[in-house]
Amino acid sequence: MLTALTIARKEVAQRIRDKSFFIVGILSPLVLAFIFNLVLGDVVRPSASPTFALGLVDEDDAELGEAFREMLAAAEASGFATVTHFDTEAAATDAVNDGDVAAAFILPEGMSAAVLVLNQEATIRIIGNVDRGIGRAVAEAMAGRFAEIVRTASLSVQAALAAGAITPDQIGRAIADAAAQAPVITAEIVEVRSRQLASATFFVAGLSMFFIFFIVGLSVTSLLEERTHGTLARLLAAPIRPASIVVGKTIASIGLGILGMAVLAIASTILMGAEWGNPLIAALVIVAAVIAAAGIMTFVGGLARTGEQAQNLQTVVGLTLAMLGGTFVPITTNEGFLASVRYITPNAWFMRGLGEVSGGAYGEAFQAIGVLLLFGVVFGGAGLFLVRRLVKP
Repeated sequence: MLTALTIARKEVAQRIRDKSFFIVGILSPLVLAFIFNLVLGDVVRPSASPTFALGLVDEDDAELGEAFREMLAAAEASGFATVTHFDTEAAATDAVNDGDVAAAFILPEGMSAAVLVLNQEATIRIIGNVDRGIGRAVAEAMAGRFAEIVRTASLSVQAALAAGAITPDQIGRAIADAAAQAPVITAEIVEVRSRQLASATFFVAGLSMFFIFFIVGLSVTSLLEERTHGTLARLLAAPIRPASIVVGKTIASIGLGILGMAVLAIASTILMGAEWGNPLIAALVIVAAVIAAAGIMTFVGGLARTGEQAQNLQTVVGLTLAMLGGTFVPITTNEGFLASVRYITPNAWFMRGLGEVSGGAYGEAFQAIGVLLLFGVVFGGAGLFLVRRLVKP
C-alpha cells in the first residue's frame, strides 16, 4: 500500500506541475459555469412570481367598470400585475405597440347599462402585443373570469329580486357589488424548500461533473502513455507489484477529482452564490460521483490500446453521458426519450442527489449516493480487469 501511495503522490505532483488539473478540473468548469449562468440562468430557474404589465381604458365609468378596476387593483396589490390607466384607446394602443404593457383592457361606454339594465351582452376588448403572448393570454383569462363572475352574480341577484330581497332599482349595484366580492374559496400557496438547484449551482455542478470525467480518466491514459514511452516497463522491472501501479494511479485520479470538486464548490459559493445544502451530505454525493466517473473512465480506457484511443473514447463517452444526463440544460419533462434514459447516467444521479440535498430530502440523497457508488463498483471492477493486461510484466 505504501508503494501505491508513493505512485499516487508522484502522479498528483505531475498533474499539478503540468497545470492540466487546474485548467481542466477547476478553471474551465468555473468560467463556463459563470458564462452559462449569465446567459441561461433564467431558463434553468425562471422567476417564480412573474409580474404582468397591463393597461386599462375605462370608458364605462359605472358599476361594472368600478368592479373591474377593483379586480385589477387586487391583482396589483398581490404583485401579479402592474396596471396603467389610459384616457383613450389610442394611448393604450401606443403603449402596447411600444411594449410598455403586454395588453390593455378596453371597457366600452355603456357596458354597465347594457348588462345591468337592458340585460344585453357587452364585450371587453383586449389589445395585445404580438410579442408578449403570455401577458396577452393572462389578460384574456382575467377578462373571461370577470365575465363569468358577472354572469353568476346576475343569476344570484335575479333570484334575490324574485324573493323580494332587493328592488329593481338596486339590481345594477347588487350585481356590481357581487362581482367585486372576493371568492368564498381562495387558494393559498404554501412554499416548500425547492429540490431544483439554483442556476449557479446547477451549472457549476453539471460542468464540474463533465470535466471530472477527463480528470479521473487520466489514470488509464497515463498507463497507456507510459507503456508507449517505455517507462512502464522500467516500473515493472523494479520490485513493484503491478497492482500497486494501478491502485496508485487510481487513488491519484480519484483524489484529484474530489479536490477539484471541493475547490469548485467553495469557489462557486463565494464567487457566484451557489447553494449546496448540507455540506456533509453534499460532500458524500460529490465523492460518490467522482468514484462513479472514475469507474466508468477506467472501463472505457481499458478498452483502448493507446493513450490517444483512450482519450478519444473517453471524450465520446463523457459528452454522451453529459447530454443524456442533462448536464448542460436541465431535463424538466418526465416524458419522452431523455426522461426515460437519463438515469442510466451518473450525471443525472449526481444532479438529483444535489437537488435532494438542497431540498432537505436526505433519504433520497443517500439513494443517489448508493446508485453512484454502484456505478463506480461495477464499471470500476470491470475496468480494472481490463487494465490488468496493461501492467503484465
